[in-house]
Order: sequence, then structure tokens, then C-alpha cells
Amino acid sequence: MAAEQVDTIVGAQVELKGSIHNPGSIHIHGQVTGDIVSEATVLIGETAIIHGPITAKQVEVAGQVHGSITAEEQIELQPKSLVKGDLTTQRLSIRPGAVFIGKSQMNLPGSEGPTEPKKRPRLEVE
Repeated sequence: MAAEQVDTIVGAQVELKGSIHNPGSIHIHGQVTGDIVSEATVLIGETAIIHGPITAKQVEVAGQVHGSITAEEQIELQPKSLVKGDLTTQRLSIRPGAVFIGKSQMNLPGSEGPTEPKKRPRLEVE
């Protein structure tokens, strides 16, 4: 995913119980029990363990997520990631070595008018 300014960082030694709601990007390297909501990117680092749903524009997972992930644009599951939950997005990328247990749903862009051409959802599996 493209580089952007990070507004919130949860360090590897942090254990957080509760919700994180931020309009900017969120990087998590520790443990979070609760929902995570961002209007930008959520990055789940290799050391992170999440118990709860994630909703964002884009989500990249390198650690563990035990809950659903909804991303307006894209979800990327990196090698060594573990996701137990359902995925909903327009584009889904699952890298070799990632483990995904759940269902995925790929949506068409929702904001197009009737005269605009529809884009097809894209699934990338390496």
C-alpha cells in the first residue's frame, strides 16, 4: 500500500481493551481487544494480535486478526498473517504463507451512477 502519514501507533508492548476510532491511519503492533475504525489505512504489524472487527479504507495484515475486516478499497494479507473472520472489500490480495479462515465478499464500487461503466472486483492470489 502507498506510504502515508501515520496518525496513531500502538506499540508492540501495548495491550489495549476498547475501541480505536481515528479518521487518519492506524498502525498496530501490540494487542487490541475491541473494534478498530479508520477512514484511511489500518496496518496490523507482525507482532499484533487483534480480537475484534476492523473497518477502514485499506487494511494490511501481517499479524493476527480474530474478527471481521471491512475495507472500502483493499485488503492485503501478508505472508505469516492469520485472519479468522469474514472479509469484505473491492480488492483482495492474499500472499503465499497467509492463513485465512472465513468467507470473503468482493463488492463493486458503490458510488457509480447508472451511466458509468462498472469495474470488476479483483482478487490477487500468489
